[in-house]
Amino acid sequence: MRRAKIADAQTQRRDYRLRRHRFALAISILSLFNASSMPLAAYLSEYLPWRGFFSTPETYANYTEFNTVYLATNQRRYSNATLPTGVIYVADAAKNTQVTRTLLRLHQPPMDTNACLSKLLLGLPGLMYYSEPQVELLCSTFTSNATSDARGSCYASHLCSFMFGRSCLWLVPGDAISSPYANMEKDATLTTLYFVSEAIRDPEIVWYMFIYRIGTTLFVWSRLWSRYYRHCAQLESLVRRCGHRVVMPSGTWTYELVYEMQVQDSTNPMSLLLGMMYLARSVWFAYWGLCLVSLGLKALRKEHRFSEVDPALIAIAVALYGPIMAYMNGHVLIFVRVSQWLFYCLTPHERQRQEAALMCIFITLLTLSAPLIYGVVAGCTHCRQRRDVDYSASAFNNLKSAFVLRFASVLRRVPQLPPRGGFIYHLLETAPQLKRCPTISLRGTDCFLVCYLNGKLHERLRLSLLTNVDVAKLPRSNEATDFVVHELHPATSKNIAIGPSLDSSFELRTPPEPTLWCI
Repeated sequence: MRRAKIADAQTQRRDYRLRRHRFALAISILSLFNASSMPLAAYLSEYLPWRGFFSTPETYANYTEFNTVYLATNQRRYSNATLPTGVIYVADAAKNTQVTRTLLRLHQPPMDTNACLSKLLLGLPGLMYYSEPQVELLCSTFTSNATSDARGSCYASHLCSFMFGRSCLWLVPGDAISSPYANMEKDATLTTLYFVSEAIRDPEIVWYMFIYRIGTTLFVWSRLWSRYYRHCAQLESLVRRCGHRVVMPSGTWTYELVYEMQVQDSTNPMSLLLGMMYLARSVWFAYWGLCLVSLGLKALRKEHRFSEVDPALIAIAVALYGPIMAYMNGHVLIFVRVSQWLFYCLTPHERQRQEAALMCIFITLLTLSAPLIYGVVAGCTHCRQRRDVDYSASAFNNLKSAFVLRFASVLRRVPQLPPRGGFIYHLLETAPQLKRCPTISLRGTDCFLVCYLNGKLHERLRLSLLTNVDVAKLPRSNEATDFVVHELHPATSKNIAIGPSLDSSFELRTPPEPTLWCI
């Protein structure tokens, strides 16, 4: 008799058909690889470790020897006899060197260095890297009647005292770009500026960076799986086994799951495109900085003072930030002066080398500043959400997710029952102290479960991860939920204490099986 009951229970168990929304799934997979491949995006403009030219910097007795030998080497290597006529930019892959040339017109009126920098030097190649002696050399050249051959100087670039590059600047009389063999009397008012920058590729450092980037990629994969995609797979398994309710109504139920991970990258000459994609990797500095700010806000209990920032907007801003800053660092006087000071303030007065550590810190802080300023200003001027906001709608989302989900036609159709879900955002709007990360908007991690009864759209649920909420402060209801996931439900009493001086009008109903998803 007991065996018969077990058999009956097994025959009554049903498996529900669930399919993933293909377009949203494809976008989610692309976002996954986009996020994880950012460290490896460096190799769009760098050589892989087993390719390219390795250059170990030579040892010199002093700066005078370095300047004399290295300058002469570059002058022999890059001249009007070795470079194509009319070409102002050359990338020498064999030597990991970039060469730029430009024309300077002489016989300018006398002026001091500051006036010369603002009126004559802005826009010159590599201006932000020029040392003070190089600026003085160029200014004296502009106001002179002629230029002697082979005038120039070199310097080494360091990061935390480790040499990563060397650069030289020198002048050649006449027009050595468009008419290198023309009559020099015809070009007496012109001189040609050469600026050469060589990247040092040490084999040990190159291989270390490759291993580090591979490790970072694997770490990102691991985190995305453990913090997001694993829960999506668990949700799929749960719905296939149990449906969407604890007690399923009669009929033939099928499901469609729509999820799209929120990670964004926005990246025309090819060099500019590669530069934008290369610099877009710095978006992780902005995310990292916002996470640190989030910890500070939680510690000070000032979550309500900061408005969440859309990660898609951060990525777009950072992708555009690279070329904009590159232009301003060469064409806007204040940016040029700040960059030069950051490069040389830690070096000896002879300006024989530059130290990039402060510049890296400055760029990191500058990358973080835009989303930080937005979050603070928006938090101070923030108005309460309108009471008629539909938190269950796909349009209530981050920029990229809202755009992508517009192409999911199933989310635009009206189900027989009113859409449910999104209450977590109503809760966080009224009680921002419950936010686990008050600086970054996590709406893009939501899933939409579309429920069909006998082939017709019956119900649509918006599911959010409870990992985005400080669950320990949420009041628990004694009543069970009707769904297989957690349910935020209006509290039976008017106010239920969540923490110190914090109230909520919602309570959490728990499902029979453990899950981190919530309606």
